[in-house]
Amino acid sequence: MIELVFGLFLSALSPGEAKADPVGMIYKGFMTTNKIMQKEKNNELDDSLHEEIYQMTKDSIYKLGGLK
Repeated sequence: MIELVFGLFLSALSPGEAKADPVGMIYKGFMTTNKIMQKEKNNELDDSLHEEIYQMTKDSIYKLGGLK
C-alpha cells in the first residue's frame, strides 16, 4: 500500500512524462486484482503462477545465452 501511494505521488509530480498516468495505474491495479481474485476463486491461481514462473525462467535463460 505504501508503494502504491509513493508511486502515485511520484507520477503526479512528474508532469514531463506522458507515461505517468496515476488514474491509469490505479485502473490497471484494480483490473489485475480482479483477475487474480477470479483465478483464486476458480482454483487456477497455482497453475497460472507456475506457468508464469516457468516462462520467466525460460526467458531469462534465453537472454543469458544470447538467444533472445
